[in-house]
Amino acid sequence: MTYLHTREAAEEYLRVRENLFLAMRTDRSNGIAADEIASTAAGTYSRPIIMEYLSSIELRDEARAALREEELDRWVGVRSTGAGRGPRAVLLALTCEPVELQDSERHTLPERLARTLARAGIEPYVTDRTALAGMLYDGEEVRLRRASSQVLVSGGGCAAMRNR
Repeated sequence: MTYLHTREAAEEYLRVRENLFLAMRTDRSNGIAADEIASTAAGTYSRPIIMEYLSSIELRDEARAALREEELDRWVGVRSTGAGRGPRAVLLALTCEPVELQDSERHTLPERLARTLARAGIEPYVTDRTALAGMLYDGEEVRLRRASSQVLVSGGGCAAMRNR
C-alpha cells in the first residue's frame, strides 16, 4: 500500500484542533473572557463559531451542575455537540431506561428537571412539559437553551447574562 501523507497530516490536524478547543475551554474556565479567547484564536475559526462554541460549553456545564446539585444526574445526562460539526447544541437525555424509574419518579421527573433547569436560567426547547416527558421517555434528546427571560448582552465575553 502506498503511504499517504494526507492521512498523516489529517490525523495531526485533528489532534491539534482538539488541543485548540481544549485550550479555549481551559482558558474560559480560568476566567478569561470569551471575547479575548476569540481574538487570540483569530484565524483558526471565525469569531462567531468560537463564541457559539464557548457559549454552548458554558450552558452544558451549568446544566450539568444544576442537575448534579439536585441529584437528577443519576437519571439524565447533558452533552454538547462539537465545533466544526454543524450547529452547536446542548442536549439532555435519559441515561436509564424509563422502566428503571419508580412510578413516582417517572411522573415527577420531567417537572423536577424543568424546575431545576429554570432556576439555572435554562429551559428545554420543547412546546410544553408533556412534550418533555414524551421525548425523554421515547429515548430522544431534548435541546436546551438559555431561558427566554435571559437578557442578551454583547461584549464582556458572554453570549447571555446569567440569571442568578
